[in-house]
Amino acid sequence: MSEKRKVALFSTNFCPYSQTFVYDEVTHHERYIADVYTINRMNADRFPYDRVFEFDKSLIGSIEKHFYRIFLYSPFRQYQLKRGNYDLIAAHFGPGSLYTMQFANATNLPLVTTFHGYDVPLLMTARRFHPQFWRYWYLSRWMLNRIDRFLAASDELHDLLVELGAPPEKVKTWCLGVKIPALDAAPPRTGKNLIQCGRFVEKKGFIDTLQAFANVREYYAQNGRTFDLHLSLVGDGPLLPLCRRYVERNDLSNNVSFLGAIPQDALFERITQSDILLCPSVIARNGDRESGILVAKEAGARFVPVIGTRHGGIPSIIDDGKTGFLVDERSPDQIAQKIIQLLENDELRRNMGIAARHKISTEYDLQERIRVLETHYDEVIDEKRAQTH
Repeated sequence: MSEKRKVALFSTNFCPYSQTFVYDEVTHHERYIADVYTINRMNADRFPYDRVFEFDKSLIGSIEKHFYRIFLYSPFRQYQLKRGNYDLIAAHFGPGSLYTMQFANATNLPLVTTFHGYDVPLLMTARRFHPQFWRYWYLSRWMLNRIDRFLAASDELHDLLVELGAPPEKVKTWCLGVKIPALDAAPPRTGKNLIQCGRFVEKKGFIDTLQAFANVREYYAQNGRTFDLHLSLVGDGPLLPLCRRYVERNDLSNNVSFLGAIPQDALFERITQSDILLCPSVIARNGDRESGILVAKEAGARFVPVIGTRHGGIPSIIDDGKTGFLVDERSPDQIAQKIIQLLENDELRRNMGIAARHKISTEYDLQERIRVLETHYDEVIDEKRAQTH
């Protein structure tokens, strides 16, 4: 067996619950070994990985970490990289790639960056002038010229990157995969449980879900039926208080649970026991948007049909009318109609779950997606070597 190649993977935070896909990536490589370079190591007990380089906790380490945040450079980190004998450098998210470029130049290694959603449209809206993002915008021309391969998590992001000025021949669509659980069939379900998961921010559409749920209750009342459905909302974020107030004002407290941020295994168990997953994502007023939604893939892999919007990469995950339903953005009425249609037809819901499982297993299996990623790595290494000879 030939020796494995090595990638230095830059992930600004490794690994918050919202970015477990980075952990899945580094632990499922076949032909590559990934060393993770991070500023903040998070949840190390839940996501153990030995090959992580972080700044030490000494005074000198803290000073260098602060210097690195400001100037995007660390002599110690460059020393580590030069000793690592790497074949390429990779990064997740556009802003994260800024921390790689001086090192890529110093080592003359190819640089691959995966773009996931907010990081591309951010450069096209006034939000780029926010103090948190202005440096990313200011250096974006350098970034677009230096990256050797752009991996866009949806076709929409692919097109936006080209529009921003990324060389078209360097931009490829690459979608994240999920681990397919060992399930022969869907477990018994009640036909009464709905779930939505994500950060409580505008682009996730939580308020649209709650309005749709209230509309379903009105439908039940008009038809003299007991409203015994339950909606679980998983996650945390700035719009959580607003959603709680909506539930209280509309007397939905007995039917809606706010579960907060929960461990991945607990989340997957909740999804497995649910009848429908909702992902009514929207383009936020500040331009923020989704790419592909991993939780929609996780649901499909567990025989759960998904109701999502025609937004970002969601239409690539849901085959409308076959594995779930697509609705327009900001359309609680349409969401409510599809919820009712699914809950009133057990056979439709079951068949959609089976079709969803087949689609995700066929198109989004994590191991197969990693093989495609490694092929991208191979290509960019060969291209870089050809340029230098």
